[in-house]
Amino acid sequence: MTDESTATTDGSVIDRNAWAASQLEAATERLERLGRPLNAVVTSIPAPPRSADGPLLGMPVAVKDMIDVAGYPRGNGNPEDMAGPAAEADAPIITALRDAAADVFALAALLEYAAGAQHPELPEARNPAAPHVTAGGSSGGSAALVGAGVCPAALGTDTGGSIRLPAHYCGVVGFKPTFGTFPVAGVQALSPTLDHVGILAKDVATTALVFESLTRRPGATSTDAPAVGILVDQFADPRLDVEITEITTAAIERLRGHLILENRDGTALSRLNEFMGDIVHYEAWQVHGAAMTERPEHFGEPTARLFAAAAHISEEQYRGALAARDELMPAALAVLEGLDLLLGPAAPYVAPEVSPPGDTPEGAIEGIFTAPYNMTGQPAIVIPCGVTAAGLPVGLQLAAASGEDAALLAGAAVIERILAEPRP
Repeated sequence: MTDESTATTDGSVIDRNAWAASQLEAATERLERLGRPLNAVVTSIPAPPRSADGPLLGMPVAVKDMIDVAGYPRGNGNPEDMAGPAAEADAPIITALRDAAADVFALAALLEYAAGAQHPELPEARNPAAPHVTAGGSSGGSAALVGAGVCPAALGTDTGGSIRLPAHYCGVVGFKPTFGTFPVAGVQALSPTLDHVGILAKDVATTALVFESLTRRPGATSTDAPAVGILVDQFADPRLDVEITEITTAAIERLRGHLILENRDGTALSRLNEFMGDIVHYEAWQVHGAAMTERPEHFGEPTARLFAAAAHISEEQYRGALAARDELMPAALAVLEGLDLLLGPAAPYVAPEVSPPGDTPEGAIEGIFTAPYNMTGQPAIVIPCGVTAAGLPVGLQLAAASGEDAALLAGAAVIERILAEPRP
C-alpha cells in the first residue's frame, strides 16, 4: 500500500489524493451556492497547489483577503486593491497551510483594511445564522464561510477581536493564538504590536488540528479538568446585553460539578482598554498615513474618517500609552494566577444589522471584552454557548497564559464537550 492510499474499515483501499480532490470539489460547490449569497466570497481559487500529503489533506481552507496568496491581489476590502496587482508570493502562513496539504481554495471578504468599517461600494458579509444581520468584522467573510458549512476552517486576523467577534456572531469557534505565534509577513498590517493571525473553525478539534499542523507543535496531553476563573466584573458590566448574560450564566452553571470554578475580578485586564485606542491609532497612521495624505479618496468614507482621527495621536501620547500598558501588565496577568483559564463574555451584544465603525457608540464598546488579550498577547478563544430567543448565536471567551495555546485548546475542548451534553 502506498502513501497515497489508505485502507478503510471494510478493507478496501481509497486514493487519498482523489478523496482530497473530491472534498475540494464539494467545497467549491458550497462556496458558490452558500457563500456567494452571504457576500462572503472575494475569489474562488481553482486547483490550488499543495503538498501531496499532510495532516490537513482533504481540508479546504478559506483565507481572509488581506493575506498574500500568490497570483491574487491582496484585496484588503478595498475596491482599488481588489483590482490591483497580484501578490508575487504566498505569505509564510499560506506556505505553511500548503505544506500541511490544505487546499487554500477561497479568499474571504472583510471590513476595509481590518479597521472596523465596511467600504460603501462593497456588500458586507452576512450572517449564516440570520442573513439580515452582519457576520461581523473584520474577519466576517471567514466566519460566514465556516458558519455556513462551506469549509471546516478559515484564516482571519485579530487586532482587537476581529476573529473572536465574528465567531461569537456566527456561532463558530474563533481562536487568537499567543502574539507572534503565526507570522504576519505578507499580511496587511493595521497595528503591528497588536495584530495576530488566527483561525476560525467549525469546532475546537478542527481548530486544534489546524494550529498543530501550522506550528508543528503537539497538542496538550493532559485530560484533567481545568481550573477556570469566572470574570465576574465582565458579567456585571452594564453594557452587557441582558440576554447574553442569561445565556452565558446558564452555560457556566452547566460547567459546575465538572470543572473547578472560581470567581475573579478582571478589572486590571479591562483597564488596558483605556490605552489601546492611542496605540492602534498611532500605529495605523504609521501604516496608512502616507496613503491618507496623498489620496484620501482611496479609502471608503468610514475608514478615511477613522484614519484621519488617527493623525492626531502624537508620538508622546503613543509612548505614554505603551508605558501605561507596561505598568498595568503585571496586574492584568495576575488575574490568571493559580488558574488554567479565564472565562468571560465574548461581546456586549449579539450580531447587529451592520458592523458599527469604531467611532460610533456601538463600535466603541464592541471589543471591550476581546481587546485586552490583544494588549497582553495572551491566547484567547471564543466558542458557542447558546442562541437568543431570536436565534442569534452567543459565544463565551476563554483565555490562558501566553504560550499555553495547547492548554487553552484542550480546556476549550472540555468545555465544548460539557456544553454539548444533553440537558438533564
